[in-house]
Amino acid sequence: MFDLIKTFQAHSNYVLSLAITPDGSMLISTGMDNLVKYWKLPSFELVKTLEEHSRSVNSISFASGGLTFATGSTDKTAKLWDFNSGNVLHTLKGHKKTVIAAEISPDSKFIATGSYDGKIKLWDVANGSELLTINAFERNVTSVRFSPDGKILAGGGLGDSFHLWKMPSGELLKSVTEHKIVVSGVRYTPNGDLFTSIGSESLKIWNPKSWELLRTVQFDTKYPRPHVISPDSKIIVIGFDYKIQIWNISDGELLETIEVRPKGVDSLCFSPDGKSLLMGAADKKIRVWKLM
Repeated sequence: MFDLIKTFQAHSNYVLSLAITPDGSMLISTGMDNLVKYWKLPSFELVKTLEEHSRSVNSISFASGGLTFATGSTDKTAKLWDFNSGNVLHTLKGHKKTVIAAEISPDSKFIATGSYDGKIKLWDVANGSELLTINAFERNVTSVRFSPDGKILAGGGLGDSFHLWKMPSGELLKSVTEHKIVVSGVRYTPNGDLFTSIGSESLKIWNPKSWELLRTVQFDTKYPRPHVISPDSKIIVIGFDYKIQIWNISDGELLETIEVRPKGVDSLCFSPDGKSLLMGAADKKIRVWKLM
């Protein structure tokens, strides 16, 4: 199903997040070496390195038009960047611990950040001001995601629940307790028809209109790492130690397991056309597969 076409060293430490510009012209990678790097596609030539964070850069999110992007860092900040110049537009300060997630809303008006301090904050993209603080979890937030229409923010963290808040008011709409130990990932499919939550042992697929649990997929390996959903909303790819697995979202069928050398699978992303899958890992490398 997927054919490995390229492997290259990208950072001097773990590759923690990957994102491709909406027009497919550039890959952005971030790492535990504190760097943000631009790679020209399809050649993967390094064209720019940004050095504004002082600790690991853990996440990246593009605005819908691709002109700006946000990063979250272990230096307790998030930053909003101008893509073309590489300049920092705003540095978002307020969290007391690692910012593990920074997500730009679909309308590009807000940034949601999730931190190991247990809080989720909402920020104004235009001026970088803090709009809202949500006491989301007693401990680590692991994931924040907007719904495709931007009206709901989902958050996962340490514990057995994920939560849904109305945006931009921050009103708690729903808490769902179906997992064990941790909810490491929450995500809507791009078309908005389904919602996925990932726990320590299973993937759960939900109807986001009724919040009916449609199916549960039990993993053969505990503690999944990153995950990504294809642009056509048909498959979900989940990283584990030494492997990634590709699942059919509609029926929960395991389509393929790809064994990989590094233990730490730390980041995954699809190209905008869904024809390429990229993985960043603890061995400092990026791997690229083509959908066959």
